[in-house]
Amino acid sequence: MATRTERTTLLTYEEAAEILRIHPQTLRQWVSLKKFPHLKIGANVRFTQAMIDQYIKSTLVDPTCVISHCSPKDSQDCSMEEENA
Repeated sequence: MATRTERTTLLTYEEAAEILRIHPQTLRQWVSLKKFPHLKIGANVRFTQAMIDQYIKSTLVDPTCVISHCSPKDSQDCSMEEENA
C-alpha cells in the first residue's frame, strides 16, 4: 500500500511538454492521436514521469545503424534487419 511519501506526481500538459522540450499543443496532438501514454481523470489529462520515460525509451533509435556512417546499401540492410527483428 502506498504511503504519502510514495505518491506519484501527476503532470499537466504544460509540465510534461516542458520536460520533453516540446510545445504543449504538440503533446495535445499526440494524446489525441493516441501516440503518447496518458491518464484520463474525468475531463483532465495527466502524465507521470514514468510515462514520459517510457515514451522516450520507445523512441530510441538503434545506434548500431547510424545512417550518416552507412552507405545507401548498408542503410537498406539496416532497415531490413529492423523489420525482421
